[in-house]
Amino acid sequence: MDLLRERESAMAVVKRRRAWPVLLTALVLTVLSGLLLPGPASAGIITGQSTVYTNLVTGGDGPRTPDIIATSETNAVVAWREGLRPGNVDMGYIRYAYTTDGGAHWSRPQTLAQETSEYAWHYVILYQVGSDIYAFMGRTPIADTSESDGDGLNNNGLPINGTVVKRSTDGGHTWQDHPASFPSIGNLVFAGRPLKLANGNHAIPYWATKRENGVLVSKDLTTWTKAGFVENGNAEGVKAGENQIALDQNGKTGNELVMVARSENAQAMRSTSPDGGVTWTPFAADPDLPSLDTSKAFFAKDGNGRYLYIYNTPTPKTAPEYRDILNYREKAPGAAWGEATFFADGFELDEDETPAGTGKGWDTYAMGDEYAPGKFWVVWEFDTTRIMTNKLDMS
Repeated sequence: MDLLRERESAMAVVKRRRAWPVLLTALVLTVLSGLLLPGPASAGIITGQSTVYTNLVTGGDGPRTPDIIATSETNAVVAWREGLRPGNVDMGYIRYAYTTDGGAHWSRPQTLAQETSEYAWHYVILYQVGSDIYAFMGRTPIADTSESDGDGLNNNGLPINGTVVKRSTDGGHTWQDHPASFPSIGNLVFAGRPLKLANGNHAIPYWATKRENGVLVSKDLTTWTKAGFVENGNAEGVKAGENQIALDQNGKTGNELVMVARSENAQAMRSTSPDGGVTWTPFAADPDLPSLDTSKAFFAKDGNGRYLYIYNTPTPKTAPEYRDILNYREKAPGAAWGEATFFADGFELDEDETPAGTGKGWDTYAMGDEYAPGKFWVVWEFDTTRIMTNKLDMS
């Protein structure tokens, strides 16, 4: 019996010794598979939520449609539209604030573009080139006799009759006028972040009258020309707008673009361009990107090649939860889109009982800027009374 036990024990040792190389090989293959084979993106890390600005008594539709440029992990500037008078929507004046300590404190809001007796402002979009930051702003007239209410005043921010650009050389702390010319396009709106192509062109997405969705391009950030647009933006079941662009994950030259647009469809519209925005495929619904015409969504590609899509949970405009929750999804190159992940939903206790705008409880209109590969500083509006920021780390 003792001899038999010794033999069994010896055989067990041999088997264990033989098993170790097998287990080690399996472990190595598992690790390599995880590194080499793409899978759905994992959830990022959200930190550092802060309130840029609060206004409980503003007129119009409150502080809305913000944008952000982050020049570092601790420095950022945010700009937004401030409402004018009761009954107005989509028009006001443009304000901004900046931080130098990661969002712990924000500067006193200052005016970037003031309304006058002749005109107000519809939107603001920011763009960083080197150490300079550019602010693109759409102008709208105060007077409008075409509206049916008969008061002779513009109440909806249309038409847009001009585009004005300002430039900052100190991280968004101060601004100066910047000369720029744009093609004549009815109701020209910029809602997405510009980017630079490999061919040297700066490209900015626009949408305009009759749901024309395209890009303008410029070599010098002064003279802008129309590259091309998507032909079916106004088609039934499409009705695209507030478009965003990013470099194509599958691109070979650095000039291939992907456009994603808000749509009346349950899904966002998607189009691609192989030549820097000159030609585009027809819009088609993207099964992975929700829309339902709920609000603008933010779409970008990070420094690691991942797509990021921040959007509102799709809900009908009549639903109580309309624009209440922001989610995001990620897509690594060659992989499927990751699952919807929660990003923001403001506390009910923080809601204003009588918000100036109609957006009580909204968390919506997110924009983001990448300050390091895979790391975004994100801004959005809450409750039509607050401008909020948070950081999203996908690295």
